[in-house]
Amino acid sequence: MALLPEQKLIAKVVGYTPMTDSEGREPADTSLCNRKIEIVDGWPHIRYRKELCPIPTMEDIEEWVFDSVCLTPTEDEVEPDHPASWLSILGMI
Repeated sequence: MALLPEQKLIAKVVGYTPMTDSEGREPADTSLCNRKIEIVDGWPHIRYRKELCPIPTMEDIEEWVFDSVCLTPTEDEVEPDHPASWLSILGMI
């Protein structure tokens, strides 16, 4: 899902340029993640609660940064700064 019109306005105010469609389909940056990254079928994954979970896309990350909720690897909705949120796991928060 791309940014909502309201989120695009917020992005503009803070000087952020929303990513392109091709950038959005890339896996999220894992350079700050402190977990082992495993590649499965060409896509990065992490182990979370003994399950292999695919890293979200950059579009997902962009959406969560501008939203009040974020998903966990088990797809529970939590606040972005929750320890189990993807943003926390990937070291972005």
